[in-house]
Amino acid sequence: MKSISISIAMLVLTGIAVNAQKKISFSSQTFVGTVTGEYQTELQLQTINGIKVNKWFGGIGAGIDWYYLRSIPVFISANRDLFQKGKKTLLLSADAGINFPWEEEYYYYYDYNGSGKQSPGLYWAGGISYKFGVGKEDNALLLNFGYSYKQQKEKVTNTFPCFNPPCTPTTESFDYRLKRLSVKIGWSF
Repeated sequence: MKSISISIAMLVLTGIAVNAQKKISFSSQTFVGTVTGEYQTELQLQTINGIKVNKWFGGIGAGIDWYYLRSIPVFISANRDLFQKGKKTLLLSADAGINFPWEEEYYYYYDYNGSGKQSPGLYWAGGISYKFGVGKEDNALLLNFGYSYKQQKEKVTNTFPCFNPPCTPTTESFDYRLKRLSVKIGWSF
């Protein structure tokens, strides 16, 4: 899965570089926002670093997502400017990658012998942004509205007390597929 993500990132970045008619420049986007879905509303932080060519931006991003189960999404990102009027621009964005759990193993304190193990899953997001240019450089304030999906798997093993030891452990598997709406505000340079 990692090799597929890396291959896609390299193709996107190579395609941008091949089609370049202007110089390629480094660009960065940093966001803070909220995600809301069936369970609750939580905070998310993200940073994306990459290259900007004409109306395209492509990069690699990472963040911290507190929705339901805390996790670290690592992804490739692509943005395309659609309409520009003065220093205001409307753009589309898409992200795809892997959602890593914040902690892989943990132990239940209220249980006799309970433990859990989390494993990574899929992460993707799409959205529409409004960019407000600030100053003479490429600095801009970003306002993003989008939809995102994160997957995380969990395996929980418990050994409950029984009358005739040894007690048999029970294992439950969970596959969380979390769909959320997001609102983010960010800074781009």
